[in-house]
Amino acid sequence: MVLEIVAFILAGIFLIAGIISLLRARKYRRKLEVARYELKESEDSYRYLFENAHDAIWLHDLEGNFITVNKATEKLTGYSTGELGRMNVKSFLSEESLELAHQIRKKLLNNEAVEQPYEQRIFRRDGSEAYIQLTTSLVYDKGKPVAFHHIARDITEQKRMNENLRFYFQQATKAQEEERKRISHELHDDTIQSLVVLSRQLDAMANDQGLSRENRARLEELWHRTDNILQGVRRLSQDLRPATLDRLGLLPAVELLASEVTKYSSVVTKINLLGKEHRLPEEVAIALFRITQEALRNVWRHSGATRAEITIDFSNRRTRITVSDNGKGFHVPEKMSDLAKQDKLGLAGMQERAQLVGGTLTVQSQPGKGTTVTVEAPG
Repeated sequence: MVLEIVAFILAGIFLIAGIISLLRARKYRRKLEVARYELKESEDSYRYLFENAHDAIWLHDLEGNFITVNKATEKLTGYSTGELGRMNVKSFLSEESLELAHQIRKKLLNNEAVEQPYEQRIFRRDGSEAYIQLTTSLVYDKGKPVAFHHIARDITEQKRMNENLRFYFQQATKAQEEERKRISHELHDDTIQSLVVLSRQLDAMANDQGLSRENRARLEELWHRTDNILQGVRRLSQDLRPATLDRLGLLPAVELLASEVTKYSSVVTKINLLGKEHRLPEEVAIALFRITQEALRNVWRHSGATRAEITIDFSNRRTRITVSDNGKGFHVPEKMSDLAKQDKLGLAGMQERAQLVGGTLTVQSQPGKGTTVTVEAPG
């Protein structure tokens, strides 16, 4: 009887355990179904976003063969999804763009930092060019890189607008320089010459022995005032367009500029020459002079420096000018394009001038450690 009771209890325990196990299995299946449903919902949402994104999105394998693309990629390239599926990204890239793509690929595979987004130039199906702003990342499977994921924005129209604005700025700068040159020549040939004649006449009258001491003193005062005005007009003429730049070239013009800064400010300015001086194209010489002029103006107006140094390096194909000072310095933005946002309008204008002649401008500075401005241009 006891054995029967024990057997009955054990059977009940196993039954209860089976029921519990069954309930747990049903609960697990329900959770699994919910998880599968949520995963499908997530995949559908991602697929919808992927297909209808305004930016072009595509994946290609490590060899550059397309894996999947969205509709915006079709619009960007002019090829259909089926056609792209049989193509390689090399079909769209110029040699220059292909070299940049190799560099980005190498850095990503080596876990090196890549400045993004970056620009690329591609060719559409109809042969036309397009400029894109691109962000690239690696896709991993089980810890190994298997593909590249790209998000691209078409900036062709923006690029064209920027080029048109740069052309307009270039033409406006040329017109400004021509006007400066005209005014400078008029000041030199007319105004300054008239003031010289007037100054000599006043000097001669002041030396007339027939004048009273009082009248002689007044004439001498007028002569000094006229002479000061004459010196001021000469400096203005030099600032507008130094005749030395047109007649003798960049180096003599910069030497004159340095001597003027030393004379009329408390900044002692020194010039170093590297390489053999040669005559530069007029447009390049003007740009380099204006940038040097603005850099020195910043030194004596804003830096609080007592010394400045100009180094002019002439090479066969490029000319580099470096202006450094021992002033208070400042924090340089990460991107040169942010100079205007920090109210560094002079530096922003210098960068624009450098770009107009195919040159580059770099600025190095730290608070308390002075500033170094370097411009390099072909010529």
